[in-house]
Amino acid sequence: MKLCTPFVLAGALALGAGCKKDAPKEAAPAAPAQAVEPPVAAPATAPAAPPADPHHKVEDLKVTTPPETPQGATDDTPRVTGPIAIINGQPLDSKLFYDELDKILQRSTKIPPERLLRIKGNILDRLIDNELIHQAVKSANLKPPEDEVQREYDEYKKRFRTEEQFQNYLKHGQVSEESIKARLREKREQEMLLEKSDKLEITDAELKTFYDQNERFYLEREQIHARHVLVKVAQQATKEDEEKAEKKIKEAYDEIQKGMKFEDAVTKYSDGPSGPKGGDLGWFGRGQMLKPFEDKAFGMKPNEISEPVRTRFGFHVIQVLEKKDAHKKAFDEVKSQIKESLRAKKFFQERRNLLAKLRTEGKIEKKIDVPSTPEPPPAADPAAPAVPGSGSGGAPPAPPSIAPTPSPASADPAAPAAPAAPAEKKEPAAPPPGHP
Repeated sequence: MKLCTPFVLAGALALGAGCKKDAPKEAAPAAPAQAVEPPVAAPATAPAAPPADPHHKVEDLKVTTPPETPQGATDDTPRVTGPIAIINGQPLDSKLFYDELDKILQRSTKIPPERLLRIKGNILDRLIDNELIHQAVKSANLKPPEDEVQREYDEYKKRFRTEEQFQNYLKHGQVSEESIKARLREKREQEMLLEKSDKLEITDAELKTFYDQNERFYLEREQIHARHVLVKVAQQATKEDEEKAEKKIKEAYDEIQKGMKFEDAVTKYSDGPSGPKGGDLGWFGRGQMLKPFEDKAFGMKPNEISEPVRTRFGFHVIQVLEKKDAHKKAFDEVKSQIKESLRAKKFFQERRNLLAKLRTEGKIEKKIDVPSTPEPPPAADPAAPAVPGSGSGGAPPAPPSIAPTPSPASADPAAPAAPAAPAEKKEPAAPPPGHP
């Protein structure tokens, strides 16, 4: 590999620079949950304007004075115009490089010169990797069907709870629907390239081995599905308010015993925001409700209705709808999840191997002198979230890990128990203001 480094970059000063969530406090607003991935991690940001085409003709090498970055730092190093690198005879436009650098400078605090140099090396290596992959895909004449890209995009959007949340992400993440689709398309091209040599093949034996060796991921605790009528009254309420609330909940209980439908009693008596859902709290396990509520609910049988139960948020009448005993998920139930995660990990490994081969066999001439920052290895634990393309200009973050997650918290959570409690506690009461 030939390396041409006619310019040495000096250092520059720059401004720049998601198991269980914390239980909500009784009176403090809770921030809306973020998707992803994810929590989910989010796709790499893209410039607002369309990026420069790395394959169009560029001018000869020139040096210009770096412009000031609006609301950010300046990079004092003279900037190259024309190609920033030549990859197998194909020029890579410097605009691509400086667009990425300027985005970092604009949103960063002061960056030490040596760190800025590493950042530049990372950007350039990522652009070179992308160009090498692009050339390999083009040579193999690969093009993913648009319906596949659209399906991947639709799955990606499902990570967000609402359309509003997704639009918010687009706005504040400086990405567009087209830039997300472009990254998904690039990732699918790379998968097709690796699939040609069976590099992403996952056997049933591999899947079963992982399942047997990681049993802890598939053990589910005892859970119940319940609903309730809630009459709210503060723990330190006056005697008059306490008696008033107790009278109201007993009326609700009596009417249910006389034949009133539970959901009708919820509509008539309940103060909780689960009213529109008939008081439904969804599925929950031990440690998610305050103890008086939990003890009563887990001691009941399906379809049984409790007498009024007092918690620090008021009085409840509980109906248990279904119960699930603690159990291990069957292999067939999680097989597709395991395959998806192992394939994502193998994709990352094989992509790195392919890039090492392309770099060794190719001719790369860098026009600036920056340190090379090779792609880091994937997580050693195959159950860790797989993020193909992360840090390499690839696709948006991969789906969550194959390790199963607990059922989501009820949309009608109760306030947490004492902060010292090790497990998240929630009571089926009104969520704090601003809760989704």
